[in-house]
Amino acid sequence: MFTLNKKLKRIIASCSVAAAMVCTLGAKTALAGEGHILAHVMPTDHIFHKVSEKFMAKLDAESAGKMKIEYHPGGDLGDWSTITEQVMRGAVPMTMAWANSELDPRLDVANLGYVADNWSTARKLYGPGSKMEQLFGDIYDDLGMVLLGTVPTDFTGFVVRKGLNVPVDVPTDTKGFKMRVPNFPMAIDRYQALGFSVVPMAFSEVHTALQTGGIDGRAYSPPSEVLMFQDVLEAYVYTRESFETTFWLANKKWFNNLSAEEQVWMKSSAAAATNWAWDNAEKDSAGWFNKIRAAGIDVVELTPTQLKKYKQHVVSTEWPIMERLLGKNTMNELKAASNQ
Repeated sequence: MFTLNKKLKRIIASCSVAAAMVCTLGAKTALAGEGHILAHVMPTDHIFHKVSEKFMAKLDAESAGKMKIEYHPGGDLGDWSTITEQVMRGAVPMTMAWANSELDPRLDVANLGYVADNWSTARKLYGPGSKMEQLFGDIYDDLGMVLLGTVPTDFTGFVVRKGLNVPVDVPTDTKGFKMRVPNFPMAIDRYQALGFSVVPMAFSEVHTALQTGGIDGRAYSPPSEVLMFQDVLEAYVYTRESFETTFWLANKKWFNNLSAEEQVWMKSSAAAATNWAWDNAEKDSAGWFNKIRAAGIDVVELTPTQLKKYKQHVVSTEWPIMERLLGKNTMNELKAASNQ
């Protein structure tokens, strides 16, 4: 089992204390409300929506209609990082979101490159009951949140805007290519090591930046998010560099204030929905590639030689960083499980 060493706890102590203060100050907002809100930023063709529907149907059956969810897809309560912070404060009870290492540097392990190379390995490493799920549960507990489950999206790559040559040979082709990355340190380190000109940017600004040429591409893109920018895209480079695992989070104080029976309903319904996601996500992935090609966007895969160079840059940059954060024992377990 992955463990959290004392040194690691000291690294995040200030963050955890701040998170606890924020949760305490904001929890009354959610606890005073009548609805059990579930909010996320993705549209209704995304797996988040399908999982939410499965969850709400199961919860309705489990509770005999006693527990009702106030559902907010599509980002109408804000950007994903904003909603996550609202969950920490207790202003919103639940969300599905990505790892945000600004809250805790250990969360970057969710984006660690080339851990899994197929869906079976990804489920073993990140899926229900996995060691990584236990680790993430401990991290989010430190931040005042309950991890209700991990939701798979897909392996990731990057998109390239129209009119540009597609960079496939690193770092030769990547020089001067303006790559948008999320604003967390390991993303910046990865794409700098690959030779890109890195542009940290909020997700909400990506489409406009692609249209205007402010950026040339967007990193960390699973197939399901490619068509969000289809009007400006030349290609999708499917590097499979990370497996995007997302997190179903609940405010801990809100969850603990539910009755024991309600907590059982919530956990069993969330488990049923996330298990459904792991059973169906790979099939959904194939469907997205058909849609991408039908939209006239080239799907590019690296040759074995190109992939070897790409992978070497990513692994040699990121794995030592995570070893300093998580400890040698944890990373040795992860290396063994992922055949690194």
